[in-house]
Amino acid sequence: MQTVINNISIESVASWLPENKLEMRSLGTVYGEAEVENIIKTTGVERVRIADMGMTSSDMCQKAAEHLFDKDGIDKSVIDGLIFVSQTSDYILPATSICLQDRLGLSENTVCIDIHYGCSGYIYGLFQAACWINSGMCSKVLLLAGDTTSRMINPMDKSLRMVFGDCGTATLVGRGSNPMGFHIQSDGSGADRLIVPAGGFRTPVSTVTSVLEYDEDHNGRTKNDLFMDGLAIFNFAITKVHKNINILLETMQWEKDSVGLFALHQANVFMVNYVRKKLKVRSEVTPTNVTNFGNTGPATIPLLLSDLCSTNNYDLSRVVMSGFGVGLSWGSVATDLCNTHFYNPVNK
Repeated sequence: MQTVINNISIESVASWLPENKLEMRSLGTVYGEAEVENIIKTTGVERVRIADMGMTSSDMCQKAAEHLFDKDGIDKSVIDGLIFVSQTSDYILPATSICLQDRLGLSENTVCIDIHYGCSGYIYGLFQAACWINSGMCSKVLLLAGDTTSRMINPMDKSLRMVFGDCGTATLVGRGSNPMGFHIQSDGSGADRLIVPAGGFRTPVSTVTSVLEYDEDHNGRTKNDLFMDGLAIFNFAITKVHKNINILLETMQWEKDSVGLFALHQANVFMVNYVRKKLKVRSEVTPTNVTNFGNTGPATIPLLLSDLCSTNNYDLSRVVMSGFGVGLSWGSVATDLCNTHFYNPVNK
């Protein structure tokens, strides 16, 4: 799917991080110091934030939204759309977005929806928000994206425990004068490459799904835990993502060198750098912050923006954001962020 939606503006972006830090090198006593150093060298992840027990994705997103409201000084009554993007919802039902409407004190006239997506979810959320605004249904949409991925990972799975962290973000989308281009793609044939096999209605949790098993790399997990075929996901990303972005640039009629920032999903340093090389763009316009936060799923792009764009001098007149992962799904957005407010990540 390729389209350009006119007169859309990303007005502000904020992030909230748990206080609890997990230093990767502290896991040397569990997995072995040499193994830990090797993983750090490969992924670039040195520490992640872990949500306290009892804290959910919606809690973190609520805090990010409240921080955004406070900094923007916005009248919450003008918000008439709320989108919650997460793979770690509060309940099977009701929708977490409905719960957040009440907790945030938004109007009963607010249309709410959950999007159950991971690393590409922020792109899907922006697309949904842009469609609502373009249709005239909404004037301002609050997009909340976050995950407590750490809850889905078995402690004995070093391949994932040393990569994923937790975070909640908030983005306010409204009417503006700029076009927003989208290129979104899906391939369900790769659904089993990144999956929690049990826990849904197809395969409910049972004593059978709860048996701990080890793979050839000595990573332990049950069918109730997150599984990722790392090599397959890597091959998918380096094959598909740069092509998706290049087609979007053609749609926008943008020269690659005119883009001031490529905000890529922060899977790990190695993958981001490989995609950058396939794109043939400078490292200066393809930043990473995965070292301190790890892979935070649907929160990585807004976390990157709020972390770096509030203090660094990027040319934001032409920005490309790209997410890719579970589904398999991938997509990119091109827009102007010159007038967007970015607020440093907080944890209070």
